[in-house]
Amino acid sequence: MQQSTYQSALLSLSLDRGAALPLSAQLTEHLRRLILARRLEPGAKLPSSRSLAEELSVSRATIVAAYDQLASEGYIESRQGAGMYVAAAIPDHALQAEAPDRTPSPSPSSAPRLSQPPPPVPFQTTLPDLSLFPHAEWARLFDRVWRAPAPALLGMPDPLGWAPLREAIAEHLSIWRGVACAAAQVVVTSGAFEAIDILAQAALQTGDRVLVEDPGFRKMRRALQRSGLEPAPVPVDDDGFDIALGRQLWPDARAAVVTPSRHYPLGATLPLSRRLDLLNWASTTDGLIIEDDYDSEYRYEGRPLPALMGLDDGERTAYVGSFSKVLAPSLRLGFVVAPPRLLSAVEQVMAASGPSAGLTLQPVLARFMADGSFAAHIRRTRRAYAGRQRALIAAIQALPPGLLLARPAPAGMHLVVDLAPALQRRMTDGEAARRLAANGVTAQALSSFFAGPPTRQGLVLGYAGFDEAALRAGVARIGEALSAKGARARLEPA
Repeated sequence: MQQSTYQSALLSLSLDRGAALPLSAQLTEHLRRLILARRLEPGAKLPSSRSLAEELSVSRATIVAAYDQLASEGYIESRQGAGMYVAAAIPDHALQAEAPDRTPSPSPSSAPRLSQPPPPVPFQTTLPDLSLFPHAEWARLFDRVWRAPAPALLGMPDPLGWAPLREAIAEHLSIWRGVACAAAQVVVTSGAFEAIDILAQAALQTGDRVLVEDPGFRKMRRALQRSGLEPAPVPVDDDGFDIALGRQLWPDARAAVVTPSRHYPLGATLPLSRRLDLLNWASTTDGLIIEDDYDSEYRYEGRPLPALMGLDDGERTAYVGSFSKVLAPSLRLGFVVAPPRLLSAVEQVMAASGPSAGLTLQPVLARFMADGSFAAHIRRTRRAYAGRQRALIAAIQALPPGLLLARPAPAGMHLVVDLAPALQRRMTDGEAARRLAANGVTAQALSSFFAGPPTRQGLVLGYAGFDEAALRAGVARIGEALSAKGARARLEPA
């Protein structure tokens, strides 16, 4: 493609901030049409997320979301260390689908229906029980906020978020997590991955190495890569992340992403000695610690543990949280608490990119937190989830011997269950997960969380989003799928 043609195609992009369709969805549609119309030819390099965000005056998270969607559809592809490119081969059915349709429009009765997402099935992780969502209280607060909205709600939004929500988050963290932060340090985000991008722009440089836990959250590693950073995996042990090993493996690392309160997915709690070592590393190397406080509210023995940021008097820790696991993923609201030394840089990033978190629900959530309803909801769901974990363990322990080994966990929304030695001799955890999927239940293979060679075989089973009857029925299907008799039945011809 001629350079001028390529540039003119990209210059044709325009986004309507007043439209109901999110900006990322608008951008996805525009780029898809340019590719199908061959205005962006196969193999053409796309602009970096940073440069396109600047060109369109949107956040990098908007660009990343559009690129991710197009990559999942096969229109573009990532090349290691080189960025995003238009796919070399666009599927024929996609090209045919874009051809003008001159046939009469179908009647309403024959028109295709919009597909609906499949209902969740045990044992999906990170999923709260949406039936426990406080619908009546939420509706009451929503009506109170928007029946006579404050004038500030109808003006230009603060890129850092609705001020009363930032105040409510700061107070919640002080009471529940031991983080003494000011509301001015809190930035409302659309989720943890936007928080990563904000911190990358404010404190790091493209290509910087960032220590990550291994095993760990795969999406977090991808989020770091999308922000131009290089994940550097550090094997964890029974006590979680070990900065001494991280320093040995990656001496030039500039930051670390950790889950100290409850390692994801194994569940270890970082002891005080390692927390202090990690803070000392950040202080002596001018490094940044990103504390991902994953499902810390759900601790079933005692109060939630104090956050790592609460120990940090050197301003080296940024704290990242989300409301998706406590309330509902569809809220798309989270937050990052920036250390005071980074606050000016974070404010500049947000002023340049603008807010990504929707303003409609922020004042509702602020009131929900301020009047005590949020704390009450946590206590109510914590009791429910504790009972579900007990039910899941009891059901697993009732399975025939030689299948799975389950132990209680003091916190969290999922369990890691090990494959019994007898089962490991017959299959890997990846094969076990595939058999469960074929039998109507979802389980993630523990080995899939490793960046390097896996050192443990097991299954990650989410229990929070399912009642006890559904959990018992799911475990029964696990027994059918993994038993030697069940395996033989599937192999024999009908």
